[in-house]
Amino acid sequence: MKIGERIKAAMRILTKRSATSWDEIWYNTLNIKTKAGADISETTALTISGLFAALNFLAGTLASLPRAIYRRLPDGGREPAVNHPLYDRLRNKPNESKLTAWQWIYTSIMHKYLWGNWYTFIDKKSYQNQALLPLLPDRTWIDRDRPDRYITHYGNGQQIYLVQENVLHIPHISMDGVTGKGIIHYARESLGIAKAQDEFAASFYGKATKAGGFVEIPGKMDEEIKKGLQADFNDKYGALGESWKAIFLTGGAKFTPTVIDAVKAQALESRQFSVVEVARWTNLPPHILRELSRATFSNIEHQGIELVIYSLLPITTQIEAAMNVSLLDGAERKTHFIKFDLKGLLRGDISARTTFYNAMLDRGVFNADMVLALEDMNPQPNGLGKIYMLPLNMINKERAVIEEPPTLDEEIQAERIRGGLEIKREFEMERRAKQIVQKRTMALRRKITIAYKPQFEAYGKQIITAEVRAIRKAIKKMLGEKDATELQVWMEGFYPTFAEKVDAASAPLLTSYADAIHPVALQEIGSEVDVGIQYDRFKSQYRESFVKRHVDGSQGQLRAVIRDAEEQHLDVAEALEERLAGWEETSPGKIAERESVRAENAFTRSVFALAGITHLISVSYDKSCPYCEELSGKVVGIEQPFLSAGPFQPDGADGPLNIKSNHYHPPYHDGCDCGITAVTG
Repeated sequence: MKIGERIKAAMRILTKRSATSWDEIWYNTLNIKTKAGADISETTALTISGLFAALNFLAGTLASLPRAIYRRLPDGGREPAVNHPLYDRLRNKPNESKLTAWQWIYTSIMHKYLWGNWYTFIDKKSYQNQALLPLLPDRTWIDRDRPDRYITHYGNGQQIYLVQENVLHIPHISMDGVTGKGIIHYARESLGIAKAQDEFAASFYGKATKAGGFVEIPGKMDEEIKKGLQADFNDKYGALGESWKAIFLTGGAKFTPTVIDAVKAQALESRQFSVVEVARWTNLPPHILRELSRATFSNIEHQGIELVIYSLLPITTQIEAAMNVSLLDGAERKTHFIKFDLKGLLRGDISARTTFYNAMLDRGVFNADMVLALEDMNPQPNGLGKIYMLPLNMINKERAVIEEPPTLDEEIQAERIRGGLEIKREFEMERRAKQIVQKRTMALRRKITIAYKPQFEAYGKQIITAEVRAIRKAIKKMLGEKDATELQVWMEGFYPTFAEKVDAASAPLLTSYADAIHPVALQEIGSEVDVGIQYDRFKSQYRESFVKRHVDGSQGQLRAVIRDAEEQHLDVAEALEERLAGWEETSPGKIAERESVRAENAFTRSVFALAGITHLISVSYDKSCPYCEELSGKVVGIEQPFLSAGPFQPDGADGPLNIKSNHYHPPYHDGCDCGITAVTG
């Protein structure tokens, strides 16, 4: 059973227990007696009303904040990455159980403040099906022998080892930057005083410290009779429900009370001070804990804004940073990020908001739809709310900026005048302008490809290393004196499972690469068509073919090596080792060269097709060869191949290029770095 399944199985079993049993198993923390005499642990501390109010506010508020994973846009903006696997996990369901994202965040914040550590297991079964499973903080810790892994415990004491990459760990207060300590660790004595005050107040209104009195009876009284009268008197008038009732005495008896009131005992002031102490420990303003003795109507709003800036912002920033590092790999962090939205909490009163919105609208910074979005209202119909306005005559901002700087049409007109061109050549100038844009965006695509090659090589090294290690282990176990039949049977079972690892390792890289190519390809053809849904479907299909190509290629090579070695009566193990050594030395570089070019052209062709382009042109770059030079400039329909299956030998080539299948885009051969562009008219 996989680690993720084992953790979820333990959760299912434990959730069937009673609340008392759950507490005994998971939260059986040590009660430590403070100098004030009260016992304080992570669970008993929540019986202090001030602390409960503070942590309930922090956990509930942070869990209620909108949060999402965003995609970075080329213009510096951002948009919600609604098709990213983590989008739904962060907003709705962190895993396949009934646990909601709100409850996950709420519980994890409680863990962070009380125990000092937020632990979440990241179940990376596949890129599209990641799950986030909360771990109990008093049952999880860093392995002292292996700092790169964590240990967590079942309720029955069974240990599970988790690698560092699969754990989201957010410490609270940490002196080493790794292991955290909660506020209970540092505030135990302060909380002990508050707990002792609660116990004192309870006793004060019960029997322990409530003032009694004296009953005077003339003459002497037998000791037994005195004890009986005292017991009867206390039973009848000493209980909480019997206090302050009228007392009738006979026989000359007289009752004289002794009074110690709560004010003289300073109970009220002490309990008020304990709330302020909790506010200090949790970095919250006292009015949040309903301590309003020093609050006024005029300063509550400003304190609310300070709460967001000085109390909530540092926490959300820490959580965002940890999630970006743990839930996204290096390639994805360049194109995506996770963010909590605090804007709603920073709103002022209606008068302040109106003044701010008017200033932003008058200066052309906001449009009407942006203001409506900040007020959680729908945009205006027919795109009317997207118009930006300027001061004075309030003209359309898009018209106003035509004067400065010059537009592309004005640049074309200036070039036409400078060159002495006539009006009849206007179409040619527009075509040249489109060519300039096309060349620039093609060059940008090439820069993106060059930038991603090292990431493809790193991926290749990672996956080849894992693959070679597994195959060598199987060779050592199965070959020996036997033939290769058992090894080939093992390969049939190994590669379907290994395909999942290939997908998990390549998915973030391919997704990030595709998202980088998408806007550039649209700009290249001057299109604003929304192809997002169909493009996401193509990305998924390409990933499947990418995985299949790797698995089929590796398996085919190994079968060929085994077959050739057996036919030539060579040592199969030595032949396989030679091939594996070759993989380790050259495959990462080959993967980087081949797959970066293939993916760039595949993603570009998909965007072109979805945007309505009907014809493509093959383009050769610096590394031209007779084959690529022959194909450079060739125009085909977008559904037609540049190269059909069969031999291809242009003039000047040393030999034929044997094409096994139709090529609809480069690379046409090993080492090919050709590209494609669109025929736009």
